[in-house]
Amino acid sequence: MKETISVLTRDGVKIGASWFLANNPSEKVILINSATAVKQSYYHQFADFLAQKGFHVYTYDYRGIGESCARDKAYLQSNMKDWSKDMDAMISHITTLHPQSRLVIIGHSIGGQIIGMSRMAGYADSLIMVGAQTPYWKNYEGALMRMKLLLFWNILIPVLTRMFGYFPSSKLGLFEDLPAKVALQWARWARTPKYVFKDNPALKSSFEALDQRTLFVSFSDDALAPYKAVLDLKRFYKHARIEHWHIHPDDLVVKKIGHFGFFKKHMEMLMWHDMVRWIGTTIGIDRPKAA
Repeated sequence: MKETISVLTRDGVKIGASWFLANNPSEKVILINSATAVKQSYYHQFADFLAQKGFHVYTYDYRGIGESCARDKAYLQSNMKDWSKDMDAMISHITTLHPQSRLVIIGHSIGGQIIGMSRMAGYADSLIMVGAQTPYWKNYEGALMRMKLLLFWNILIPVLTRMFGYFPSSKLGLFEDLPAKVALQWARWARTPKYVFKDNPALKSSFEALDQRTLFVSFSDDALAPYKAVLDLKRFYKHARIEHWHIHPDDLVVKKIGHFGFFKKHMEMLMWHDMVRWIGTTIGIDRPKAA
């Protein structure tokens, strides 16, 4: 069963979210962080599967996206770092409603990056990063791909964002539109190997503070999260106890997985059960909760 809820962030922004109730009484909870410009609804089949396996599952839209897209002052002022405040609000909601919960956070793409920016990620018992990477263009494969990214980060995003007052992703077939400051900050991070730490040097200690059991999942045919870019993000989580699954489509006897394939229904028998088993081996491990 799914309930539509709203959660208020500490800076007063209303976040649209969904709660998939576990099919039996449970204090096992999963929070799913979406990819950039992707609505929470993309993850609902996966969330429903997890609920059937006995987890309460929460999905949500970052401010400026989907059910959290009020075109107001907050929309105009929000940046990508603010998305970690949305994540914090969800964790606060979860720990209030499920005070004895064993929490797992699954971050897809940017969703794995903002875990390290969060003030409350320490409440999680384990972390899972799916196709999570840094956006620095030199970490991507092939001259053509690098050229496309240089144009995207240096010209397309800055020019179109200033022209429209937001980045018109939907007009380019790239999912949801992005608030201007989100798009410009994203592009700025992608132009430097210093990543988010160029704007926020203090965040390095936030990434390094996380010491949970952590699973990185990457795919050999993922052009948006190539292996080098995934490794680049992984190094910032220097104290996390990391296991890394790097999957080739041939391993699963499928033609393609890419950046978004893991969350499609046909992956249930191919990988979803494996992930549930991994969670089962980690979520029961005693670990002090964050203060």
